[in-house]
Amino acid sequence: MRNQEVCMASQVTITFQVEDRFQVQAGSGTSFFVDKKHENQVPAGPNPLEVMLSSLGACIGVYAKNYLTRHAIAFKSLSISVSADLSEDPPARLVNIKALVKTDANLEGKKDVFMKFIHNCPVHNTLLNTKEVAITLEAGS
Repeated sequence: MRNQEVCMASQVTITFQVEDRFQVQAGSGTSFFVDKKHENQVPAGPNPLEVMLSSLGACIGVYAKNYLTRHAIAFKSLSISVSADLSEDPPARLVNIKALVKTDANLEGKKDVFMKFIHNCPVHNTLLNTKEVAITLEAGS
């Protein structure tokens, strides 16, 4: 069995605000709101599922940009569209997750290596390899 090193990569704190709005405080010192749209209300931020898809798309984007930069491949445009469906069967979850990378970069003969590289982003690997998330509780008396 391989000994795996584990280090704290990220930590966020999410705090209830009002209705379905939560404030996310990232370890980097930044913050944003996660919100669920209600009738006649403009949400203060994306909903939780959009945040998850955004995390995947942004991670792929960082890896794509790093590959292009490292290999001195010029590009002016790079975008990632991520979509998913909500499963109709329990448990509630996203299914059919798809990410489309669009770029004007000329990958001449490097497309397969590029795709292999961006498939290694940590969010993608986490979605593929995490079978359980530990959820614990601290509550008042």
